Amino acid sequence: MHINMQNLKQAMIGQVDRNNVVANNLANINTTGFKKDFVFFDTFNKELKQREGEHQQVNFNQGQLVNTSNPLDLALAGQGFFTVETENGVAYTRDGHFKLSPDGYLQTQSGYSVMGETGPVVILGENIKPDQITITEDGEVYSDDELVDRLQVVDFEEKNQLKKIGENMFVANDDAEEVEPESLSVRQGFLEGSNVNPADEMIQLIEVQRQFETMQKMVRSLDDVFRMAADQVGRY
Repeated sequence: MHINMQNLKQAMIGQVDRNNVVANNLANINTTGFKKDFVFFDTFNKELKQREGEHQQVNFNQGQLVNTSNPLDLALAGQGFFTVETENGVAYTRDGHFKLSPDGYLQTQSGYSVMGETGPVVILGENIKPDQITITEDGEVYSDDELVDRLQVVDFEEKNQLKKIGENMFVANDDAEEVEPESLSVRQGFLEGSNVNPADEMIQLIEVQRQFETMQKMVRSLDDVFRMAADQVGRY
């Protein structure tokens, strides 16, 4: 009987990776606009006698919209991403928990500028308060009833070309194609919650632990068999 210990080892590593992803999902249940990750494995290739590989992808389903009544909180009902400017270039986010900088720029909580069609969105005027800012469903930004800019909200044909970079943001691959959202709906005074279902994640966590324990038992059993075989060979 041929036992491929390498395959068993890779399977255990895969379960550890899956456990880490599920644990990270659970840790971000209350993170605004967070999109959960999931791990899947290619089927075993009998001809190559190896697994094709392990892959991690993002679930882009929308989270629940929560009313905050804060005029600087924005949510996207449906598809699309807010565009922000970072020190490393353009990034995208579903986290619309924005703020105003002292000089009037609309920013993320990390201090990155939110982009409009003409550049960073800046609210002009003296002593402008958040309740004087109105943002329509199509993304137009008004300051004291004066049109300032229109939010740059984009979508992508293939969302698997987006990669998480931390701080609840994504960057796009070089060949990713930006498109306009099919139906843009910006909701002022709302935030999008994470799309993590804690019950589903807990079930996955239990499943991962059981599978890992089963593989552990297999390794221990094989170790006992090999030790007994070595003892038997040693007697001759």
